[in-house]
Amino acid sequence: MQTIVDPEHGFTFGEAMYSAGGVYGPLRNRYVTLLLVHEGTAKVTCDDEVTLVESGECGVFRNERYVLFEYGDSKRGRVSWCEGYPGILTDTIALRLRDVPAKIPISDRLEALQRLGVELGSGSAANLNMLRNALGQSLYAAYFHEAQISERDRHIPRPVHRARNYIEENSEKDVTIDAVAELVARTPQHLISSFRKHIGMTPARYLWQVRAKRGHHLLLHSGLTVAEIAYQCGYKNPYHFSRQIKQHFGMSPTEVRTNMGYHKPSEVAEDTIDIAY
Repeated sequence: MQTIVDPEHGFTFGEAMYSAGGVYGPLRNRYVTLLLVHEGTAKVTCDDEVTLVESGECGVFRNERYVLFEYGDSKRGRVSWCEGYPGILTDTIALRLRDVPAKIPISDRLEALQRLGVELGSGSAANLNMLRNALGQSLYAAYFHEAQISERDRHIPRPVHRARNYIEENSEKDVTIDAVAELVARTPQHLISSFRKHIGMTPARYLWQVRAKRGHHLLLHSGLTVAEIAYQCGYKNPYHFSRQIKQHFGMSPTEVRTNMGYHKPSEVAEDTIDIAY
């Protein structure tokens, strides 16, 4: 990512409202712009390519000769951006960029990083510049990370998407293949076959993987007992949970906590002394 945006020149964050459309540009200098369209639409002409970015979408535009932003005049528009100067692209990075989608949905992560950047304002204190540049680097890295995920998911059929999302959101419940198949209007056999083809495993195995990952997270980041975590994650008993953790992570729940730096939260740790500051 550092070759896409030149970190030496820093990043600029901004936002604007358009009550009846608007135009920004044309700009003749070379820029890299991450544009987020929160309301309305934006027609972006970047060199010889035209992209329509709609509400709830964002895209990165790296122009060599010319860039023009035109905002629809049919309704109010609200956009924000993070821009910088292009870095030197290696052949490898240039090839990777060609595979990145022209636009992706604005995720909560992108929205939060962009909002932090805008709230910093335009001050030029040294520490403020360092923070702004760190946010810019993080925002672009997050964009390309999520663009890769978006491109990969673009080839997954919608029923498999829906089934996977349902499993992830309901993993603590008693999820059955028949129920998931009915939800996405497919037979259990068809769902299993499609899931294995596009996700690389059966829905049942994916469910146990989601439960194990959630259990692993709770082992390291909560004060719950192993039994409490097991039941919260949808396991029928702690013994099954322990076997699954061992299978997925090569350690028992106790070993996970011992070997990976777990510390009890202060509210549950023994012999904790309240300190007033």
